[in-house]
Amino acid sequence: MKPARGRGAAHDERRGAILEAVFAIVDTEGTHQVSIRRVAEQAGVSVGRVQHYFPSKDDLLTAAFTAINDRGTARVQARLSESSPAEALLTELIPATDEDRRLFRVAQAFETHALTNPELAGRLRQGYDELIAVLTAMVGDAAKKLLALALGLASLTLTGNLTPEEARAIVRSGIEKRG
Repeated sequence: MKPARGRGAAHDERRGAILEAVFAIVDTEGTHQVSIRRVAEQAGVSVGRVQHYFPSKDDLLTAAFTAINDRGTARVQARLSESSPAEALLTELIPATDEDRRLFRVAQAFETHALTNPELAGRLRQGYDELIAVLTAMVGDAAKKLLALALGLASLTLTGNLTPEEARAIVRSGIEKRG
């Protein structure tokens, strides 16, 4: 008897590998270079395999946008028990490792891409609204200012103007002062 087809660990693993290929292309060349053929080459799979999971380029980019945002959310949730929730949330936005920097670059590229796609722009706005609401519950009216501070500091770590430690110390100081 043949095993049943459908979603399972292998399905999720293949889908994840395809999304990793998208991230690799976006990180080095930008979202404009993503195509089903390029992703298939990067992932070492057939074009048909990519299309099985993502029928169109738009489906592929939308799934990658969702996946990169889900990773960020999971990383913050994993750190919430390590320090104050506001500190964990805001300092997690600052890339400290090579992998953090890669994910931040990819996330920034997808945010830029989302600005030209009304559906994704709405999801991006909603995501930030939700993040601001969570932060507001933690730190009050300083939420938007602290979020802007953390995101700006994250960019300065990517360019090498600040170390992650310096940026995180500035965030902690901002939290202590509450804006």
